Amino acid sequence: MKFNIKSLEEKLNNITIESKEFTKSMQNNKNKKTIELIIFTFMSIISYDYHLQKKAYLEFINRFSQNYLLGDKRYNIIGEDFTFQDYYNELDESLKYKINGFLFFMSFLYNSLS
Repeated sequence: MKFNIKSLEEKLNNITIESKEFTKSMQNNKNKKTIELIIFTFMSIISYDYHLQKKAYLEFINRFSQNYLLGDKRYNIIGEDFTFQDYYNELDESLKYKINGFLFFMSFLYNSLS
């Protein structure tokens, strides 16, 4: 039986290359999970702020009579339901740009890891 050193060396090199690719893949998955956690935390903070604003709005409309609320511009636009869209529309333009810019940047990083 002949022992082929070149074949063995090629197999070891292939294992090394595959090991590096596997390690890179594992690091990409770890980085993707980190980005997902950051986005989840960010969106949780926004959701928390939305619920605070919704609570404040509902307390605001409960303080006044129905006749007074009919003359209120904000109440006529929103009504009794304070949706996330209403919350987002009331944010400053600069804050909207910051939120969207952050989400775009994070999605760009996430997609670049593939």
